[in-house]
Amino acid sequence: MLIGVREDDGDLLVLSPSRLHAPHTLIAGSTGSGKSVLMQNIILSIAATNRPDQARIILIDPKQGVDYFAFEDLPHLQGGIIDQQDHALAQIGNLVEEMDTRYVRMRQARAVNVHQYNAQALPPDRMPTLWLIHDEFAEWMLTEEYKKEVASGVQRLGVKARAAGIYLVFAAQRPEANVMPMQLRANLGNRLILRVDSEGTSEIALGDKGAERLLGKGHLLAKLEGSPSPIYAQVPYATPDEISVVVEILKRGAATAE
Repeated sequence: MLIGVREDDGDLLVLSPSRLHAPHTLIAGSTGSGKSVLMQNIILSIAATNRPDQARIILIDPKQGVDYFAFEDLPHLQGGIIDQQDHALAQIGNLVEEMDTRYVRMRQARAVNVHQYNAQALPPDRMPTLWLIHDEFAEWMLTEEYKKEVASGVQRLGVKARAAGIYLVFAAQRPEANVMPMQLRANLGNRLILRVDSEGTSEIALGDKGAERLLGKGHLLAKLEGSPSPIYAQVPYATPDEISVVVEILKRGAATAE
């Protein structure tokens, strides 16, 4: 997935949870940092490079989906935009069950991961990549029941979800310790951090100082598995009209394929 343009050499910065990097990702950034734009780009990247039968997106947003109205008709979206806690918990629980089911199917097929399984399976039996994208998760993590259930689910997914083709993207303005248990933060190995409001928040989100000095508007510090040091980059901006055009093209393409 295209994340941004690297500052050091102008090359494209990509995120590849299935091959190059950690399977799960933490995004943080204060108001005006470009966090929503980055989240929208990730959704567009998934949808533009996969058919709906190849990738499904579960999108959770406590803010009633206000940043994602343009994606409501996206054929990759599973269950619409989820904005209720009980529905979100049910989806996370379903993902854990789906992961266990996939391991049974992979064992029966003698496949080590979902990619090998799909390569040898007939088209109707292939399993799509599943993305759980959870924006503003800190808001609901103040609810003790939600915090407990999410931490438990993510801990199980963090251990073996990659081979099953299930990836998590969690985003918050301030992923502070009181709303983000250490075990949850540890399972989100990729860090895509935009400007945050303090040095302390940078150390929690990135594991290092520096994100508090970013310029905002998509200026990014990325710490990815396999990269020796954080990478500075600029997130590209897609206008609402451009997003709507892409979603309409993908919608027509999915209808034609059916």
